[in-house]
Amino acid sequence: MGITQSEYDFLMSLEKVFKDLSTPIELGPPPIHWTRQINSLTSKDIFLIDFYRGSIEISKYTVNKRYRQTIIMLRYDNGGRHTNPDGEKFEGPHIHLFKEGFNDKFAYPVSVIGIEETDSMEKV
Repeated sequence: MGITQSEYDFLMSLEKVFKDLSTPIELGPPPIHWTRQINSLTSKDIFLIDFYRGSIEISKYTVNKRYRQTIIMLRYDNGGRHTNPDGEKFEGPHIHLFKEGFNDKFAYPVSVIGIEETDSMEKV
């Protein structure tokens, strides 16, 4: 079951907090994978943040924000190539944002949201 663009916009606007602050968030060394729950402060909505860094290309990593377990609301990839459904192609750090009818298939260079391509994962 999907969500509409207006539902997405509403869910993204909610103030959220990590459910468990006692476990530190680790960013290395690879391989590493973790998932943390974040909760809305004003509704019963629950989200998940995933971090993945493989062992083959240790400089690459991905961060996901999910809703209802399977709906990817945004995904940050610090490298690689991407082709959007409309044929637009680009290379380098990019962010996938939910778009009704396409889910997370559209991506944009990170500069559109104010992140520099050279920013470290700690800054992102």
